Amino acid sequence: MTRKYMNERWCVRCNKSDPTPYLKKYDQLLQRSERALDIGCGNGRNTKYMEKLGLKVDSIDMAGDFGKKCILGEDPLPKRKYGVIIANYVLMFLNTRERYKVMKDINERSKVGTIFMAEMYPAKDAHSYDTNKIVGYFIKRGWTKVRKAKDRFILRKD
Repeated sequence: MTRKYMNERWCVRCNKSDPTPYLKKYDQLLQRSERALDIGCGNGRNTKYMEKLGLKVDSIDMAGDFGKKCILGEDPLPKRKYGVIIANYVLMFLNTRERYKVMKDINERSKVGTIFMAEMYPAKDAHSYDTNKIVGYFIKRGWTKVRKAKDRFILRKD
């Protein structure tokens, strides 16, 4: 996926300033004072919310002007360990190879107790995805399912 594609197709973003409702609903699961990673941070609405909660947040995105630029599935994620990782409305735009590269990086950048929260939706330009397969990938690598719905989940690394 290219930055040009993201800018042309998805930089219209919702222009909302509030964090996603899923993040707000389950923010009590986030470990305060931890280092967090916001993958696909968009306009930074979730980053800003987590910072207000006391987390130190690294933000990455392929498009827009917020966060460090990163071509997901090609560029590696930042080389540090995180206690919180969110990927809201981004994994479905990655093809299978890109998605598994990012998932591998998420697993490697996590420590015991890390919370990983993801939301997806079957957007018009999304690649096909199977939430059960994504969750299964992490379960096989020592993660526990905290919450799961059709297109969203929260996992904890044990």
